[in-house]
Amino acid sequence: MIARHGAGLAELGRRHSPSTPVPTCGDWRLADLVWHLAEVQDFWCHVIGNRPAGPDSYDRPSRPADDELGDLLADRCRRLVSLLTDADPAEHAWSWADEQTVGFTVRRQSHEALVHHVDGLLAVGEPVPTVDPALGADGVDELVGVMLTGVPPWATFTRGTGTIRLDAGGAGRSWSLRFGRMTGTSPTTGTDHDLAALERIDDLDRADTVIEAPALDLDLWMWGRLPDEHVSVAGDPDAVARLRQTIAESTQ
Repeated sequence: MIARHGAGLAELGRRHSPSTPVPTCGDWRLADLVWHLAEVQDFWCHVIGNRPAGPDSYDRPSRPADDELGDLLADRCRRLVSLLTDADPAEHAWSWADEQTVGFTVRRQSHEALVHHVDGLLAVGEPVPTVDPALGADGVDELVGVMLTGVPPWATFTRGTGTIRLDAGGAGRSWSLRFGRMTGTSPTTGTDHDLAALERIDDLDRADTVIEAPALDLDLWMWGRLPDEHVSVAGDPDAVARLRQTIAESTQ
C-alpha cells in the first residue's frame, strides 16, 4: 500500500501543476502535499534504517524545487518500502505511540500514503482508487484505537452523555464509542489539558447514534476527506459534529 499510494502521489506531482490547490489540506498546493509525504517518508526511512535508535540524529532535508518533488517522493517511497520489507514487523523500532515496532510504521505509513494520495486525486479531479475494504476498515481501527481512545497515566477520562457506533460496510466491522472528556496536566510539558475524548466500548448493546458507510468512505470521512453525504446517520445528528470535533482535537 505504501508503494502504490506513495508512487501514485509522486506521479500526480509530475503530471499536474505544482500550484494546484489541495482543498482537503487547507491552503496547501499540490507541491506542498508531495513535499509533505516525501519529508514524512524520509523521516521514517531514518527511523527504520537506524532502529532501534530514535530520531534524535535526524536531519530534516532541504526542500528542492517544485519540479523535483515528484522524483524525490518516488525515491523516498522506494527506500522506505525496501527498509520495511527487509525488517521483521515485530522488531523494535521507535515510534511516537505506545507500540514501538516496525509493524507500527508499516501500518501508519500505509494509511498516511493512502490518505494523501486521495488528497492529490481530489485536488486534480481524478477518481479515488478502489481498495480492499479491509484496508479502509483498518484505517478506521487505527484512528479509533491509536488516536481517539486511550488515556495517558497522568490524565482522567470522565464519561459524558451519548454513545456512537461506526459501521464499516463491506468489511463486517464496527466500533462503539462513548463521548466524554480527558483532563490532566502533562508531566513532560506542564500543559493542562481539557479535551473532548472518546472511550471504546466492547459490549454496547445499542448506540444512540449509528454512522455507516463503505469502509474506505468511512475512513476518509473520519479524516475529513469526504463530506457528510458519504455516510448514513441514524440517531442524533449532533453526534456527527461532536465526533468531527473530537477527531480534529485528537489528530491536530
